Amino acid sequence: MTFVQGLLASGYVFDSENFDDCYVKTDSEGLLHLYQGAEDDGEWNYVKMDADFNVITEKTFTLD
Repeated sequence: MTFVQGLLASGYVFDSENFDDCYVKTDSEGLLHLYQGAEDDGEWNYVKMDADFNVITEKTFTLD
């Protein structure tokens, strides 16, 4: 299973219209979780935000 397949299996949806090509999921507490990947280098960015779009956590990582 690829990383993207895992995101989709976990309830994330791809949103190119509202979140600039991110995989997005809202949890039971109303927090937004977003993953955005770079096409060439395998680098991904993860952001967790509250309902007012205030960033709580942001991480960048590379898939091996």
